[in-house]
Amino acid sequence: MTQLTCPNCGANLSVHPSDAIITCEYCGTSFPPGGEKMKNHYAMKVNYGQGEAFDTLRAYLVKVPGVSNDLASIISMKDMSMTYYPYWVYNVKGTISYVGRDRKATFRDKVKRRYSSISWEWVEEAGREEQTRQIRLYAGPSVRREIQNYPIATRGRRYFNLKEAQKYTANILFSRVSEEQARRQAITQTRGMIMSRIQKETENIENARENFTVTDHAYVHVPIYSIRFTAGGGKVYEAALDASNGRVLYSDIPRTTGFKLKAGFTTIAWFIIAIAGAVIMLLLSPYFYFGLGLAIIAGILGIMTLILSFRQTAAESAR
Repeated sequence: MTQLTCPNCGANLSVHPSDAIITCEYCGTSFPPGGEKMKNHYAMKVNYGQGEAFDTLRAYLVKVPGVSNDLASIISMKDMSMTYYPYWVYNVKGTISYVGRDRKATFRDKVKRRYSSISWEWVEEAGREEQTRQIRLYAGPSVRREIQNYPIATRGRRYFNLKEAQKYTANILFSRVSEEQARRQAITQTRGMIMSRIQKETENIENARENFTVTDHAYVHVPIYSIRFTAGGGKVYEAALDASNGRVLYSDIPRTTGFKLKAGFTTIAWFIIAIAGAVIMLLLSPYFYFGLGLAIIAGILGIMTLILSFRQTAAESAR
């Protein structure tokens, strides 16, 4: 651990050497090591208490296929804690003007609505693409991918309030990404999005002029509950829920044994039908297309059922 002094209150702090942005546990000031306090540190407001959060998780899980019909009455919370996860949010405006070459087809010798020859030639292609994107980057230590890739909501953000975090005895994670590193990542992502659009129009880019401007940026902490629960047995399941908007980031699915058996038998049945379709297609030539369609449809349904039966976690779609 590294010892630092808060530039606002003078408190001595022990931090991880990799931390790029520190939040003082005494006054709530955020600052880079050796730098001045930040002015753009925000947090999402906690709108769901522990009871409301668990009720929201329960209401979500009862809709997931394969759980017990009695889940609402048998689910029980084992423990719950809150963590403030750090994210960088950058608004980037990017413009790329380009000159390139693309292949153009020329059709010749039309006979009865058909062309007997096609030739290709390279033609110059020039244009300009512009995008303004909000890039959200997880900045903390290693976590589950559902949290790392979480498209956080930023509407309603407020300046970070240490007292609110302390009220919920929340753990506050520090950013491992500096402000400048986050800025470069945001520009790189925006550039990649614009270039992917250009490459759909132009096969070879010979020259490009680009300009990127950061119009706004913020360091945002998002309060997320980690929940452990049981569902009428001894097995413990895990879930995470955004305390600001009630969205379930992920949850283990307490599926019943009956559902797993039913899904397994259904998968086998679909694959048997797919095999039967393949046999019809190969042996009964008048019914070739019928057999082909039967094999494809039954195979797809079998694969979908198999995926559903093996899926261990569920996540709520963005609202």
